[in-house]
Amino acid sequence: MSLIHNSNTLLLKSGLVGLLTGLVAALFHSLLDAADNWQQILHRNIDELIIVLPLLCILTAGAVVLSLFLVKKFAPEASGSGIQQVEITLKEQKAIRWQRVLPVKFVGGLLAIGSGMVLGREGPTIHMGSALGTMVGGEGRRDRFQHHVLIAAGAAAGLAAAFNAPLAGLIFVTEEMRDQFKYNFHSLMAVTLSATTAVIVVQLFTGQQPDIPNASFHCPALPTLPLFALLGVCFGVIGTQFNRLLICGVSFGKRLKGPKPYLFAAIVASSIAVAGYFFPGVAGSGHNALELALNNDFNTRTMLAFFILRFFSSIFSYSIGTPGGIFAPMLALGTFFGLWYGHVIIMFFPSLVEYSGVFAIGGMGALFAATVQAPITGIVLIVEMTRSYELILPLMVTCLSASLVANRMGGRPIYSRLAEFRPELH
Repeated sequence: MSLIHNSNTLLLKSGLVGLLTGLVAALFHSLLDAADNWQQILHRNIDELIIVLPLLCILTAGAVVLSLFLVKKFAPEASGSGIQQVEITLKEQKAIRWQRVLPVKFVGGLLAIGSGMVLGREGPTIHMGSALGTMVGGEGRRDRFQHHVLIAAGAAAGLAAAFNAPLAGLIFVTEEMRDQFKYNFHSLMAVTLSATTAVIVVQLFTGQQPDIPNASFHCPALPTLPLFALLGVCFGVIGTQFNRLLICGVSFGKRLKGPKPYLFAAIVASSIAVAGYFFPGVAGSGHNALELALNNDFNTRTMLAFFILRFFSSIFSYSIGTPGGIFAPMLALGTFFGLWYGHVIIMFFPSLVEYSGVFAIGGMGALFAATVQAPITGIVLIVEMTRSYELILPLMVTCLSASLVANRMGGRPIYSRLAEFRPELH
């Protein structure tokens, strides 16, 4: 009876974690959309360049500097994505300081991501979900196993809610956090319930449309599969270099002392504000860039230029240390390079491939697989986000080759590397 009682309690608490995470994610998403609309209004005033551009730089730099101040002053562990902090917490059986992490991650994330920095909302949502798991679990004072599972359930709910992808949330915990997650029947059911509940709550507020609409393509012919494997090889190399440069950027940011971190943040923020003003799609989390790329027929050079600009702006944005993730920026990078690759392939093999967008879908999953080295999560995540069910086979080929190449090049999962730059956890 005691085991059944504990199991029922765990499920009830997991459902509550999913409910709370869904509510927080929906509010976070809505406020970021409002901030994005405000950005679009400023960007439309191209005729008022002399007034709008300095105003945009000042507001962006001010928001980012304030976000960094909140992190440094109140919750250093709220910096960056937060996924690495969740993994450290699960591994070392520590409690998340939810009283600090929740407000700093929420407000700091709104300031940094909403100002147009190349950061994603997914990592912060995962971190806030885990913080809610700690809150509901009572910080593990009575039941360490329950506390552990509720943190993992919050992480699954956070990813599921951020991407509208419940199955990806479940797989992310069991694959990416496989070394920390205590896997058994009860923990699996708790994580599944939490992710499912979070997505239901989010869909009640935002609707049931996929996270990336209008991205469904017909399955290409079997002779194109070697081309997807080659794309995966390219992303294996790109992902490995992205990880290395991101770690260099974070290391540089950590070495800055005194007022220098704030000066660095202001310079990066102002630069990205200027780039985003003149080149829509270069700045921002990546969701708008994804839709812009998939719904516009850019030429080959433009695609490659956007990829290069977003590659480095992603690294600089994350190096500042404000709340913000790299999921959405990576998906945008995969899209732009995949579309460029598709354009090149169509030039040489016009009879094999009709739409370059099929390689964009493959690119999203491949870069995720190469950097995070969680290929199954990448495959499921992209399928759920785009509902491109017919592209599962090409996605599997691309993600598999990207993961293998990254692994053979000595690449390590990005969150394992970022965990080495750990703030003090209590």
